[in-house]
Amino acid sequence: MAISALFTFGLTSCEDFLDSSNYTEANTSNYPASPNDLNKELAALYGVMNQMSTSPLQTPWFVNYIMSDDANGAGGTGDVEAHAVGHLMTNKESLYDDAWKNTYVGISRASAIIYAVDAFDWTGQESARNQMLGEAYFMRGLFYLWGVQFWGDIPAYWASAAPDPCPQVSAEDVIFPHILADFVSAANLMTHGATTRGDGHATKGAAEGMLARAYMFYEGFYKKAGELASASLADVTFDFEQEAAGSSLSKAQVVSYLEDAINNGGYSLVEDFRLLWQYSNELTAPDYAYVKDLADGKKFWAGNGNSEEMFQVQYMNSGSWSGKIGMGFVNQVELYCGLRCDDDGAGHANGDLETFPFGQGWGQGTINANLWDEWSDSDPRKKATILDAQAECEKFVFTTSCSEDAGYYNKKWISTTCKESSWSDHNTAYTWWGVYRTKNTTSPNTNGNSFQGDHFTDIVLLRLADVMLMHSELTGTADQMNKVRARAGLPATTYSWQNIKNERRFELAGEGLRFNDLRRYSGKDGGTGCEAAKALQKQEGTRVNYTGTWTVMSHGRGVGGSSWAERYADTDGFLPKPPQQIGLINNPEILSQNKGWYDGTGWSMSGTPIY
Repeated sequence: MAISALFTFGLTSCEDFLDSSNYTEANTSNYPASPNDLNKELAALYGVMNQMSTSPLQTPWFVNYIMSDDANGAGGTGDVEAHAVGHLMTNKESLYDDAWKNTYVGISRASAIIYAVDAFDWTGQESARNQMLGEAYFMRGLFYLWGVQFWGDIPAYWASAAPDPCPQVSAEDVIFPHILADFVSAANLMTHGATTRGDGHATKGAAEGMLARAYMFYEGFYKKAGELASASLADVTFDFEQEAAGSSLSKAQVVSYLEDAINNGGYSLVEDFRLLWQYSNELTAPDYAYVKDLADGKKFWAGNGNSEEMFQVQYMNSGSWSGKIGMGFVNQVELYCGLRCDDDGAGHANGDLETFPFGQGWGQGTINANLWDEWSDSDPRKKATILDAQAECEKFVFTTSCSEDAGYYNKKWISTTCKESSWSDHNTAYTWWGVYRTKNTTSPNTNGNSFQGDHFTDIVLLRLADVMLMHSELTGTADQMNKVRARAGLPATTYSWQNIKNERRFELAGEGLRFNDLRRYSGKDGGTGCEAAKALQKQEGTRVNYTGTWTVMSHGRGVGGSSWAERYADTDGFLPKPPQQIGLINNPEILSQNKGWYDGTGWSMSGTPIY
């Protein structure tokens, strides 16, 4: 979302007889002073996702993607951070510091809006009031959902400000009911069509979809429900009062919300799966053989905010190397997922015409070979999602610095180029976004480096196909799943738990959802024999290229022993809470470390995995 300014609010403490009005800066004594100020606070709330984006390896979408069995940490031989994430380990105490801080900044800003809304008279503007409040509930639910999926039991509060101290509480018993209530409140307060689709605001349909995602994780992971369609699920009770949340939530209600989003949300499946991804854009598609049939028919990328996107992180041409957010206004995941930079030792590098239309980057988050091998060639989504760089590019090279690179890249998130560019200098506009920007706006490239700064595709956090598949999984029916398959040109199938799990894996591959799907299929405390542990362990022995030589991945080699299955069993997929935060509190009854971290298990990756 385009944020022109972020607001920081201070606290004042003065004796009653002193004049405490501050006429030069905003603080809690004088701000917000009007509903318009709340709109600015709402913009700042959405801006937290841009703050998160300054460090892709501390974002829920990229971290969960790399932690899954479908992706490798990869990157260069020195990218220990990416390798640690992919091996469910850590290489430094500060690995998730920013993720923790940004999560609580988001929660704080959302709560501030929730408790400030009714300080103003909304007579005649009740729908605007409800929309704003619904968006704040949505965002608070989302940040808490990300927080508990990352760290489990965390400090939590639902007042206007955090208490001191603010102890961690049970994610299962306390936080998740509040998350579900936040999404229910958001869905009930907002109305369809209250905002323009794709303008960066949460919508009623987005709240309904995220409600189902949170509910399914709660029931699958914490309640160990197994197959949700056939499970007998007790209602989730809300033993607290919250506007528009009601007193409980049932599976039938969640299904009803999904059906409302599908039927009344104003969303629709994009007609061709390839049109969801930026490589089909109007500057690239005419020269890219894989989508030339679309270009010949004058069909191009559906674009940011398209009819299938329900909620997203947005970016704009304001990235810079300075400032608090800086590169948070740029989709750096595209850069991270670009073809590995450097050369092969003989002077050949990736990213120019020989790898058109895919650009150079850090080579992180490569696709694990198992996903390619286990995905049928008869499914058109396979080649729409995965770049087989050796087969599709004119000349792709494994560089002298590459690691965990099987030559398979995520087309959904990879940097994309076009031929209307100067290829002699990587600092000129050679990305398609760079060309588009210069043709369609008068805005300068504030980043000054097109290779790293011209990436503005949305990170899609929720799309209609996901909502439709959740409906099939909860109801045990194939209707919505088959609509998703039909869009891909696949025949109808019957519902089974395995079929819906396969459908989610392939339709949503590379979008950061697989890891938490595996966790909810497995249930908490699943051990080394659960589905998640087994899937992750299958990475052992998969083919990879290391500095130009083919070899196989091994979890323990050069990184301190253990295995993917053991690391999952040790941690249940939770990340370490930042040790600095634990040290500041210095009271395990208020904040304690998760199991599997900073103990006798194999959590530490001191160096690069050597293959």
